[in-house]
Amino acid sequence: MTAPAPILVTGMFDMDNFGDLLFPLLASRRLALAGLEAVAVAPSNSRPGFADAMEPRAAADMLTGACPAAGILIGGGYMIHTSPLSFLDRYRGAEAASWGGPGLWIGATLAAALHDVPIAWNAPGVPHPFSARQRPVVHAALRAASHVAVRDHASRRLLGASDVPVSVVPDPVADLPLLWPRRMLTDVFHGLLRRKRMAGDTRLLAIHVRNRSIAGESPARIAAALETFAAERGLVPMLLAVGESHDDPAVARLLAGSFTAPHLLLDDPMELREVAAALAHSALYVGASLHGYMVAAAYGVPGILVGRPAYHKFAGFLDHIGRPQDLAPDWWKALTAAATRRNGTGFPASVAVALDRHWHAVIAAFRAPAQRRAERAAFMRDLLRAGVLRDGPGWAMQPVVSRLGASSPGVSSPGVSSPGVSRHAALDGLPRDQGGQLDGRTPAV
Repeated sequence: MTAPAPILVTGMFDMDNFGDLLFPLLASRRLALAGLEAVAVAPSNSRPGFADAMEPRAAADMLTGACPAAGILIGGGYMIHTSPLSFLDRYRGAEAASWGGPGLWIGATLAAALHDVPIAWNAPGVPHPFSARQRPVVHAALRAASHVAVRDHASRRLLGASDVPVSVVPDPVADLPLLWPRRMLTDVFHGLLRRKRMAGDTRLLAIHVRNRSIAGESPARIAAALETFAAERGLVPMLLAVGESHDDPAVARLLAGSFTAPHLLLDDPMELREVAAALAHSALYVGASLHGYMVAAAYGVPGILVGRPAYHKFAGFLDHIGRPQDLAPDWWKALTAAATRRNGTGFPASVAVALDRHWHAVIAAFRAPAQRRAERAAFMRDLLRAGVLRDGPGWAMQPVVSRLGASSPGVSSPGVSSPGVSRHAALDGLPRDQGGQLDGRTPAV
């Protein structure tokens, strides 16, 4: 008996970013409860450095059908944008550098239409508005989806589609304790302390510093303030790198160089569970990572989120949990606020209710493959129309344009004759009838 095709989950799952790599694991757990398998899809098939991350398939496989699917799930993360990926070193010169970003959601919608499978959105974020030229295709993609959810109200406004129901639900990473309960992370945490030569009873101040959050500041001054803050509370500073693509390890090492007291430098996490364990067993979190804050808070660790700059994803998540006071505009105000935090409270019950409802809708979408079939077909027409309007009809004809020069020995390129060869020699390879006339059959392309 043939196994059912999996659900393809798209996102930036080929990069060593803690938060992004949690999405397919969390989706896999939720889908498995419904008897569905999840396969991660990323711009490339490069395996992340974390030992427990899912190995992705390349987005090109999703589009060509090389990776069969019963459905496609978009997200999550800050991925609903149309920017190329060539600004990231790991994609420079790669096949997907120009299209891999939009390929994870516009390309995913095209794949769903091509292979006639349902598609749903797993509460990704939208960082920027779309242009007037882009909006018709974006809105067609929304109409083609059987379920659309984003993680904050600002993302819904940026989509600008008043005719499509768009749910706003908490970021799915809030589910992490269901995948890895705190008690399951205790041995991992003690293993981390041993690896870093720390005592087993060490109480940690989890710190995440991103380069954008200290722009224009003195790293040495911030390091001194963090060290003093920790010492006054009997805590050991832990400098935590959660995003390799954001240069987190280099920034953590830069600050560590200014510390004078014992500290833990976690610039080399071996597993996603090791990062989760470090956050779950810390006494306090202060940092610029949304998912760092979110995971700490999910395990009941109090924390402050440094919003410099103040992306709407920060306020969006804090709105879900009713804690706008946990957002600080800079490190100095963050430490002032953190001084008042004693005990974490976890998340309100409404977060679990919203995520349960969201996943119920996602699974219902995959149980009804005929739903939105007409809209998926309409999306293909809208995308083709947009391509013709932008790049001309020649763009759409490329799959069938004859490669005349390639089929004619002695002709260096189409329309360019080699010495002693007629320009018409390029036609010699085309099919002809018995009378020598072109017979109208489709030539090789």
